[in-house]
Amino acid sequence: MQIFANTADLTALARYRALGLISGVTTNPAICAAHAVSDDPVQTVRRIVQVMGDGQVFVQVIARDAALQLEEARFLSTLGPHMVIKVLMDEVGLQSIPRMVSAGLQVAATAVNSIGRAILAGQCGAHYAIPYYGWLEDSLETPTGLVQDMADIYRAQGYATRLHVLCRRVDDLRVAARAGVWGVLLDPAELDRLLFHHAQTEVAVNRQALAWAQRFGERDWLHWRDAERPL
Repeated sequence: MQIFANTADLTALARYRALGLISGVTTNPAICAAHAVSDDPVQTVRRIVQVMGDGQVFVQVIARDAALQLEEARFLSTLGPHMVIKVLMDEVGLQSIPRMVSAGLQVAATAVNSIGRAILAGQCGAHYAIPYYGWLEDSLETPTGLVQDMADIYRAQGYATRLHVLCRRVDDLRVAARAGVWGVLLDPAELDRLLFHHAQTEVAVNRQALAWAQRFGERDWLHWRDAERPL
């Protein structure tokens, strides 16, 4: 299961890439607007591509016309070697996605928030389908079963479309992983909280560090390695 950062924050992306944590980045119009480096959003995408190296970069088309979406997609695909074009899974997307796929572009159907839209994404040949699973679970306040149902349907129907799931909680990650989804995307706050931090871990680590410091001070193992070297 691949992990993607759902952000255009260049500092956060550089950190995650340095850690080897993420396979790519997903953005949307709101994310690009929030982290724009200038009034030219293309420059923001170029900077993201530079930071991500060989990682995939998901960028969403803006136009609300199928022909214009195809033009946007062709242009966006030139901004980097691993671009994936996000398209809303609605009536316009149903028309534009097959054209993009035929043009050899990598395409993700986004806002695939129902079984019907999941089936349409598979039928029209999208390479990826992105359900906003974490948001749905929070807003409906009841388990939807959506990700598992989508995964089962895709396997049963033989769709090549890969599920790429927006997660917000550890339960979201658990559901996605058990369903065998291709990837998960997380906002930086959730990515740090769910993958790095745990209250009990911090308590244990702090206790260990305190015991060490009381006995040995601030010295690490290399102090004794260097002390044992012959003159």
